[in-house]
Amino acid sequence: MGNKPQFAGGNWYILLAGLPRFETSSVLASGLGLRPLESPLTVFDLAAAGAVGFRGWAALEQFAPTYTAEIESAKDADITPGYDTLNRAWLTTSLLVLRGFTGLYGVACSGYSWNLIAGHQLRNSEHFRKQAQEEGIDKAVFQPKHSLAPFCGNLLDYHLSCFIDADCRKDAPNALDAEWIRTRFDTFNRLASNNIAFRFALEAAIDWRFAKEPRSAVGRLWGGIEALFGINSELVYRISLYSACLLTERGEPRKRKFEEVKRLYGHRSKVVHGEKLAEEKIFQAMSDSFHLLRDLLLVAVERGKPITAGDVDDAIFS
Repeated sequence: MGNKPQFAGGNWYILLAGLPRFETSSVLASGLGLRPLESPLTVFDLAAAGAVGFRGWAALEQFAPTYTAEIESAKDADITPGYDTLNRAWLTTSLLVLRGFTGLYGVACSGYSWNLIAGHQLRNSEHFRKQAQEEGIDKAVFQPKHSLAPFCGNLLDYHLSCFIDADCRKDAPNALDAEWIRTRFDTFNRLASNNIAFRFALEAAIDWRFAKEPRSAVGRLWGGIEALFGINSELVYRISLYSACLLTERGEPRKRKFEEVKRLYGHRSKVVHGEKLAEEKIFQAMSDSFHLLRDLLLVAVERGKPITAGDVDDAIFS
């Protein structure tokens, strides 16, 4: 996840941007919780964290209204084989993106809850005034009795812009989303930890959103699609056929899916090779490519293993 800080141990708390507001905390997997920020995170709160060691605090200020929640990743749930404490949180945000929250990303991590930072200045304003009256303003400003604990953390997937797909969810995460993640987290963790192609494809399904322009995003997404199948020849026909067979039942629906993916691959080629296209067509190709990659990742997860040539043969001939 971005610039990974040095941290001796303990839990990580990941600040989330772009997730619609919600009120109820959820357990998403063993040692992984999603909870709302109880107070707005203001520039004054961020500055208070900066005063105790958060060097990147000023970078977060301009997007403060988008910070709505945090993920807590517990150290004692760190398992082997599998992702470590911080990257388990990355995997959780990835599952939320695959669930439809493509505007979401984790912007920073902290060794203690962001709920301690959000609203800190307001909660301690009376203590500040009292200390200023009793000991003077210099003492209150430079030696506050109620400052935050020393900050340990850093910026993570901090970006100035983020692409979203055409079906990006605007509703808040709910109990069904939490259950969906709980039932699939261990399989995602195992596949992403043990299979290079699956991990590459999963990373492509997440970081395409941070490309500098949509053509690059389309290229990144198709790199993930091709990695899942592990093929490097007859790409347009084989990817179209394999995708249709894995994703759609036999008959006319499968034929339509084959033609749909084939057309999408054609759009992909025009986009990444710089052909002139209307902007809306480029963005549609980007959105459709994400949906295809997401659906193929979920096929692998539902089967509990990477997609193999045998899986494709079974889908074609069974």
